Amino acid sequence: MSDEETPKRDFTHAEAYMPSESNRATVDNIPWDQPATMIDLEGRVPVIAHVRECVTHFTLYKPHARENARLLLTAPVHRAGRITRTWLLEPVELEALAERLKRETH
Repeated sequence: MSDEETPKRDFTHAEAYMPSESNRATVDNIPWDQPATMIDLEGRVPVIAHVRECVTHFTLYKPHARENARLLLTAPVHRAGRITRTWLLEPVELEALAERLKRETH
């Protein structure tokens, strides 16, 4: 397809399809008992467990390992400012879950 044949997409009304703040899932309401897989970008053995156990492992990682850690969820969550959902949590989101775990256990 040439550039002339490529249909142009109009995203001007995309915000109407975004979930509202009241029903948007965030890391603060991901259930601790949701199955998940902690993966490492360097190819180490994954941790297959519930979110709570994966976050506990994350808190034990050294800074370098934390930068390479990702959490693969079994149910996607919304991210602020995005239309689409994600199945993969980044280190910043894992830090937020670690803070939540600390708040809820202490």
